[in-house]
Amino acid sequence: MSKEDVTHRGIIKQVAHGRLIIATDEGRSCDGCAVAALCNSKDGSGDNGLLTIDTSDADGYAVGDRVEVTASSGSTLRAAWWALIVPVLIFGGVTIWTRFEFPAIGGWSVAIGFAALALYDLFLYLCRKPLAQKIVWKVRKV
Repeated sequence: MSKEDVTHRGIIKQVAHGRLIIATDEGRSCDGCAVAALCNSKDGSGDNGLLTIDTSDADGYAVGDRVEVTASSGSTLRAAWWALIVPVLIFGGVTIWTRFEFPAIGGWSVAIGFAALALYDLFLYLCRKPLAQKIVWKVRKV
């Protein structure tokens, strides 16, 4: 495990159909995490984050087990790419292109850039499950 990996410790809350639902101990530390958008939202208590992980060896775990989950640095870089870099490129590219291609529209080029971002957000929303499955989590008992 490298220091760029994202690691959380937690307790398994549910095991079902090849899926683990884990209440993480560091639920509040997700603010700067690039993959936070692909994790589940906070549970009702607001103290712990819930993380859902699909794994083929879910049968080897039981409710109440303490585990450590790790996402590789490649997974976090991929998430940062989709969540941060691509939107900046889309907004900047569309805004600059419309500004130079259609100079008469002036400031509307910014509005067109935001419209392009809205379409990209719709794309991300529609593809959220396949994108979330590309994050590879490793689970181990502690």
